[in-house]
Amino acid sequence: MTNKKIYIIHGLGATPEDHWFPWLAEKISSMPNQQVTILQMPNSNQPDLDQWLNKLAQEIPIFDENTYIVAHSLGCITILNYLSQIFHQDTDVKIGGLLLVSGFSTNLPELPLLDSFTTKGIDFNAIKQLTHGNITVVASANDYIVPVELSDQLAQELDADYYRKKENGHFLAVDGYIEFPLVFSLLKNLIDQQKMD
Repeated sequence: MTNKKIYIIHGLGATPEDHWFPWLAEKISSMPNQQVTILQMPNSNQPDLDQWLNKLAQEIPIFDENTYIVAHSLGCITILNYLSQIFHQDTDVKIGGLLLVSGFSTNLPELPLLDSFTTKGIDFNAIKQLTHGNITVVASANDYIVPVELSDQLAQELDADYYRKKENGHFLAVDGYIEFPLVFSLLKNLIDQQKMD
C-alpha cells in the first residue's frame, strides 16, 4: 500500500505543539502506511501570506493523490490560496483530500491583520477538481474567532461534506480541544473515500 502523506497546518498565533495537533499527529502515526508532518508556519502572531505560501512550497514539494491536508483556521485559507496558485501552474496536479476546521474565505471583521490572506480570491472550481471533491469542513456554531456563517459559506463554495458542531468555540485548547476524535475519524473517511474513487 502506498504511503499517505498528511500535513497539519496550524492557524494564527499557534505552533505545532498547540491544541489538538500533537494528539492528531500521534494518532495518524499509529496507523500503517501514514506519514504525518505538523508544519511550523512562520511568524504566526504577525502572519504574512507570502511567507506562509513559501513555507508550504518548501515543506510540501510534491502534491499527489496520496497527499492529505488538515488545516485549522488561518491554515485553511492559506492552503486554499496555495492550491489555487499551483493549479494555475499545473492543471494536472492532484491531492487526496482536504479537511478544513474553522475555515473561511472572506475577511474576518475582527481581524483586519489577516485581510491579505483573503484578497487574492480562491479558485473554488480548481480546488474541487484537484481534490476530486474529497473535502470536509468542520465548524462550530459559537466560534468566537471565525463567525460560523463564514464556514457555512466556505463549505458551500467547496461543495464540501460539512460538520457544524454546536458549542465548541474555535476548537482550541482553551475550548477543551487537546484531542479531536472527530477530525481523526473524518480524516480516515477522506482516505477511505479516495480509495473508492
